[in-house]
Amino acid sequence: MSYSRLKRSLEIELISAEGLKVNGKPTKRKTFGVVIIDQETYHTCKVDEQGGSYPIWKDRIKTEMAVDGTVRFISVEVFYLTSGGAKKSVGVAKIPVTDFMGGFAPQGHLNFLSYRLRDEYGDKSGIVNVSIMVKPDVNDVKYSSPSPLMVPSLGYTACSSQAAAVNGQMWRPRTSSSMATTTGYGGRIVTGVPVNWPAYQRPL
Repeated sequence: MSYSRLKRSLEIELISAEGLKVNGKPTKRKTFGVVIIDQETYHTCKVDEQGGSYPIWKDRIKTEMAVDGTVRFISVEVFYLTSGGAKKSVGVAKIPVTDFMGGFAPQGHLNFLSYRLRDEYGDKSGIVNVSIMVKPDVNDVKYSSPSPLMVPSLGYTACSSQAAAVNGQMWRPRTSSSMATTTGYGGRIVTGVPVNWPAYQRPL
């Protein structure tokens, strides 16, 4: 098996966050995010210099991820900077690989996703917004010329397993170990908040 079949190239953009809280209170500190692929691969994104609980980063990274089953989640951890310059965690979100690879998310598809952040005690501490694209493998014939029948319709809205709503009806993806068990249509579940694209602006 070739190296290209063991790993896939990813483009990940850490776009913004909403309602960041520390100890239950909105933060006014400068914040930044860290994208963790595995124990050896992580990327620190730029700091939002304006600070506050609605930061906008729009920081894009290019990386690789193993596709041999060893990576089940990508983690995004948001930190704030203290007055002394030390970093403290706001919360962590886990992104299941199945949310952006395979199924309704073919290679080359740009996925806009939103996830709930949780602090070290498991309490809700905000929402983080990201986009992820799995770059097509030019050596993989299966993905080089997709059939028109496999292309999503223009009315399809990209959703995460933790955030999805279209016309008031919840789109319910396959369950994953990162989500709470809740009965839904067809045995599928969803937790979190709706995705609202494309504009993310600071509240006035």
